[in-house]
Amino acid sequence: MLYSIKKSFAIHHIKQNQHTIYFEEYGNPLGIPVIFLHGGPGSGCNEAQKAIFDYKKYRVVFLDQRGSGKSTPKGEIKNNTTSKLIDDIEVVRKYLKIERWIVVGGSWGATLALAYGQAHTDRVEAMILRAVFLGTKKEIEWAFFDAPLKFRPELIYRLNDFLNNKTLINPIFALGKMLENKNEKIRVLGADLWLAYESNLSTIQFDYNAFNEVLSNSGKKKKILPNTPFLEWHYIKNNFFLKPNQLIKHKKKLSNIKISIIQSDYDLLCPPQTSFNFASGLFNCKVIRIASAGHYISDPGVKEMMKQLLDEYEKI
Repeated sequence: MLYSIKKSFAIHHIKQNQHTIYFEEYGNPLGIPVIFLHGGPGSGCNEAQKAIFDYKKYRVVFLDQRGSGKSTPKGEIKNNTTSKLIDDIEVVRKYLKIERWIVVGGSWGATLALAYGQAHTDRVEAMILRAVFLGTKKEIEWAFFDAPLKFRPELIYRLNDFLNNKTLINPIFALGKMLENKNEKIRVLGADLWLAYESNLSTIQFDYNAFNEVLSNSGKKKKILPNTPFLEWHYIKNNFFLKPNQLIKHKKKLSNIKISIIQSDYDLLCPPQTSFNFASGLFNCKVIRIASAGHYISDPGVKEMMKQLLDEYEKI
C-alpha cells in the first residue's frame, strides 16, 4: 500500500538568473531530509510522486528543475545545463538549512542525482535511484534506435517511414530538427510524435498504432505545447552537458554513499546493463530487480519498491 497524499507544508520560489526555481516541502518539517529529482528533462514533479514517502517520517523537497513544472519561464533553455541544475540544488539546500539529505530520482533524475553526488559527496546521506541513465551517446542510440529495432520494430519502422528517412536511422534527430523548426505546426507535430514514440518505449503496454492519433490530430490548434520533448532535445544534442563517460569514470567518488538502484527487467530506455555496470565495484551499491516492468515508475512494483526502501531507511 502506498501512502495517502497530503498537501505540501511550504512552497518556495528562488530567482536564479532569468529562471525562477519552484519547489515544495512535503511531509514532516522535522523529518529526515530528502530531495526528489524528477525525470525528463522537462517533466516537473507531480502529486502522485508523494505516495512513496511516509509523510510522518520524511521532509521531502520536490524541486522543479529549470524550465520544468512550475519553474519559470517554462521551457527556457538559456542557462539550462546540468551544472546549473546542480548549483540550484545546492542553493535550495542552503536556503532550507539542510546539512545532508537523501537523494531520490529516476531516469534523468538518477543522472542528475549521480552528477550532484559526485560534485557534492559530503552533502549526500544516501541515494535511492530508479532506472539509471548515465547520459552517454551510446545510451541514446540504444534507447531510441537499437532497443526499438529489436523489441518494437514496427514502431520505429512506421516513424521512420513518416519522417521520410530513406534509411533506417535513429529518428530522434529528425524529430529534434522538427522541434527547432520556425513553423509552429511542425514543432507541435514533432513534439507529439516524440512523446508518442518515447512513451511507447517506456512501458510494457505499448501500442503499434500510437502515431495514428497524433497524425489525425495534426493541424488542430493546441492550447498547451508539451514541454519534455524540447528540454530533452536540448540536453540530448548537448550530450547532457557531461564529459564522455563522466559519471561512470568518477563513480568511485560515491564509494562511501549507500546507493540502491531499482532496475526493471524490461526497461528499454535504461536497460539492466547500465545499472549493473555502474554498481560493479561499488560495494555500497545494490541493484534491486523488478520483474515484468518497464521504464515507468507507474509500472507494476516500481513505486512499491521505492516505498519499501524508504520505509526501511532508519538513519537520521
